[in-house]
Amino acid sequence: MSNNRGTKTLTSLTALAASLVLSGCISMGPANERPEAAIEKSFGEQTEVSHAEFTLEAWQQFFPDANARIMIEEALKSNTDLRIAIARMAELEGRYQIQRENRFPAIGGEVNQVRSQNSINVQGNDNIVDVYNAKVGLVSYELDLFGRVNSLSDAALAQYLSSAEATRSVKLSVIAQTANAYYSWVSAKRSLNLAEQTLTSRKDSLDLIQKRLDTGIASELDLAQAEASFATVSAQKARFERAHAAAKSALELLIGKPLSTVPFNKEQLRIAEMALELPESISSEVLLSRPDVLSAEQSLYAANANIGAARAAFFPSITLTGDYGYSSTEFDSLFESNSNSWSFMPSIRIPIFNNGLQANLDIAKAQQQRLIAEYEKAVQQAFSEVYQLMSNRTTYDSELEANRSLVKAQAKRLQLAEAKYKAGLASYLEVLNAQQDKFSSEQALLETERAQLANVISLYKALGGGDKVVNYTAEGKLETGVETGESPEETSKPNDD
Repeated sequence: MSNNRGTKTLTSLTALAASLVLSGCISMGPANERPEAAIEKSFGEQTEVSHAEFTLEAWQQFFPDANARIMIEEALKSNTDLRIAIARMAELEGRYQIQRENRFPAIGGEVNQVRSQNSINVQGNDNIVDVYNAKVGLVSYELDLFGRVNSLSDAALAQYLSSAEATRSVKLSVIAQTANAYYSWVSAKRSLNLAEQTLTSRKDSLDLIQKRLDTGIASELDLAQAEASFATVSAQKARFERAHAAAKSALELLIGKPLSTVPFNKEQLRIAEMALELPESISSEVLLSRPDVLSAEQSLYAANANIGAARAAFFPSITLTGDYGYSSTEFDSLFESNSNSWSFMPSIRIPIFNNGLQANLDIAKAQQQRLIAEYEKAVQQAFSEVYQLMSNRTTYDSELEANRSLVKAQAKRLQLAEAKYKAGLASYLEVLNAQQDKFSSEQALLETERAQLANVISLYKALGGGDKVVNYTAEGKLETGVETGESPEETSKPNDD
C-alpha cells in the first residue's frame, strides 16, 4: 500500500509539472514589431513591384561564366570568415537547444551506494552502514509562471536566427568579392594584353621611322618622337603588369590557393555579359530580405525577449525537485515493496532587496534601444546603397556607348593621320597623338566595362542575392529539375525534435 501511495505521489507531481509547462506561454517582453525606417516606399517613380513579386536568381544562375563559378566555389570552401560564421551559428544553435530544454521537466535516474560510519556520540556505536539507492526523479524544474524561462529560450532562438542570417550575409559577401576579384583579374589581364599589343605596334612604328630616316625620308625629330612614344607605352605596360599581379594575388587570397592549382578554362578569360533584369520600380520592402537587415531584426527580437526575462525575474519563482525509488541497507532487498521511498521538495524564491534585478532590466532596455537604432541604420544604409547602384545602371550604359563610339572614332582618326603622314601632309607628331588617344580610349572602354560589371554584381548583393539551390553538370550546364524554392526561414531554424 505504501508503494501505491508513493507511485501516486510521483504521478501527481509529474502531472502538476506537465500541466504548468503551458504557463510559460506568457511573455512579459515587448511585442516583436519591425521599426519603421525613414526611407522612400520604392525605388523608381512608376507603379512599384511588391516584395512578394520580387525574386532573384541563385548565384549559380546569375553568373553565366563557368570560370567565375569555379572561383566562387573555391572561395566558399576556404574562406575563413565564412567558416567562423558557420561555427558561430552551430554554437548558437547548441545554446538554443540547451535553453529550450529548460522549458520542460528533466527526469533523471540514479543508482548509488553510500557507505558511512556512525558517530558514537550520535548513534552510540561506530558501525559501518551501507545504503543502496535506486531512484527516478524530477531534477530541479522551475515552474515558468511568468515566462522567464520561455523568454530566455526565445532570446536564444532569435540569436541563432540572427547568426544564421549573418552567415548568409558573409556568404553573399564572399560570392560578390570573389566574382569582382576574378573579373578584376581578367580585366587587368586584358589591359596588359592591350598594352603589349600597343607596345608591339609602337616598336614596328619605331623601326619604320628608323628605316625612313636611313633613306632620308624621315627626320631626327620623327625618330625622337617615336622613341618617346615607345618609352611611354613601355612605362604604362609596367604599371599594368603590377596591376595584373596585384589582382591575381587578391583573387588567390580569396580562393585560398594558387590559380595554377585551380582547374579553370584559361582560354575563356573574358568579361561576362551579365545583366540584372529588374522592373522599373521596386518596393523598398525588398530590403527586408537582405541578410544583414534580417540579422539586425532577429537581434532586436532577442533583446525584446531578454526584457521579458528581466521583468519576470522580479516575480517569485517556484522550483520542484522530487524523486521516487527504493532504498535499503541490503542490495538483495533493494527492490522489495517495503524498500520504496520518495521525496518532494518544492521551493519558492521571492526577491525582496535585489538592486541587480533592476540593473538587469535597465541593461536589457538599453540594448533594445541600441538594436532599434542599429536596425533603422541597417535599413537606411541598404536603401542608400541600392538607390546609388540602381542610379548607376543608366549612367554606365550611356558611358559604355560613348566609349565604344570614341574607340571607333579614334581608330578612324589614326587611320587618317597615318595616311596623311605617308603622303607628306602631316607631321609624325599627329600620328603619335592619334595613337596615344586611341590607346587611352581603348583602356577607358575596358575600365568602363569592368566598372559596369562590378555595379551589377554589387547590386545583386545589395538586393539580398538569391536563395534557390541549383546544380551544374561537369560541362558547366545547368541541370534541369534541381531548383528548390526553400526560403531562409525554412532552412535556418534548428530542429526542435
